Amino acid sequence: MNEIPATTWWLQMTSPPDNVMTNNLPEGCQVIKASKPIRAFYLYLYTSVGRPYQWYNRLMMPADELQKLLNEARTEVWVLYYNGVPAGFVEYDLTEESDTEIAYFGLSCEFTGRKLGLPFLNWCIQKAWQRPINRLWLHTCNLDHPAALKLYQKAGFEIYDQDTIMQQTPDPEDDPYLLLPW
Repeated sequence: MNEIPATTWWLQMTSPPDNVMTNNLPEGCQVIKASKPIRAFYLYLYTSVGRPYQWYNRLMMPADELQKLLNEARTEVWVLYYNGVPAGFVEYDLTEESDTEIAYFGLSCEFTGRKLGLPFLNWCIQKAWQRPINRLWLHTCNLDHPAALKLYQKAGFEIYDQDTIMQQTPDPEDDPYLLLPW
């Protein structure tokens, strides 16, 4: 395996931001909950968003373990559709009673640059604060989309921790994406 430096920022908000606009998704957009999504559909979303940013964690999980996670009440997956086509998704981890983690968030590559990111993130923030929580948090790193950190900060998240580690990346011959049927 190769190693590359990865700086990770942990961000949070401890109250809903005042500037979140309610349901201002662009025309043609709709967000639908994927209740207990099947693994193949979830991995389609995950890879269409995360492949350029070295998202590997869910690909490395055993199939039954991932499906179990997706079936749990503590995991919520919401899909952004643009004119009927999946354009992105958010995955919430609701494990903690007073916290919500945005475990994954993003747009498919084909939909970046269309001014969908901030409206969808604002929708996600608004949705998360519908639970009685004290904190909404997430993490991002320098391997994610170059605009990710600034987008989260623009939406009202504040950095509360950061570190840099050497992250392993799969060798090209062992790339888990090569195992996918698409």
